[in-house]
Amino acid sequence: MTRKIKYTRKELKSPDEFISTLGRTTLWMKENLSTVLVALAAVLLAFGGVFGTLSYFRWQETKAARDLWPQMNLAREALQAPAAPDNENLEQIEQSLSAQVNMYPDTRAARFATYYLGSIAYRRGDYDRSVAQFRSAISDGKGQGTIMDFLLREGLAQALEAKGDLDDAQKTYAEAVTFARGELRTQAWMGQARTLSIQGRNEEAAVVFRKILAENPDTPLKDLIGIKLSHPG
Repeated sequence: MTRKIKYTRKELKSPDEFISTLGRTTLWMKENLSTVLVALAAVLLAFGGVFGTLSYFRWQETKAARDLWPQMNLAREALQAPAAPDNENLEQIEQSLSAQVNMYPDTRAARFATYYLGSIAYRRGDYDRSVAQFRSAISDGKGQGTIMDFLLREGLAQALEAKGDLDDAQKTYAEAVTFARGELRTQAWMGQARTLSIQGRNEEAAVVFRKILAENPDTPLKDLIGIKLSHPG
């Protein structure tokens, strides 16, 4: 015996409603074809603009890296040379690197290059210029999440210390600590403790020394820190 299937009025009506809605939509699109095409073109242009912008930024970053890294390599070699720096050579590198940075502003490569500009100014004894370069690169923000976050702050702290701005220097060393681990972290803490001690803030310096020992009790600096804690100032 064949089983009868019962459908509710709503179930029977649903396909008709769908077909009716689809038909009305299709009819509206035909009647308003120009409007539909304009809207579709706008959507496509928006997507094209987004992807085009992203592609341009990627191209710009690639081109900046290609042109800037050879100059940065020259700067690194000059700064790491064991002999006294050749000021004339450093000046030429600085001028060339500055010109390249100006060609590719707001790129990660330019931020890295500005670190070298700050280091060159520091080596040449122009501490005000060094501070300005490091601060410019930090405020730029490109390349966050890399070792450069630490290096820029340590460079800034050293330049501030060299020009006698000890309070800002110790604060910047403390900020550099948050971007480092291991020996680099200890290095920044030592800088902070040193600048605090020079200011006569020996109790604050002792707190920093104890942080180093608490985090790294086997540090090679253990004996030196013990001396500093025993004979503050």
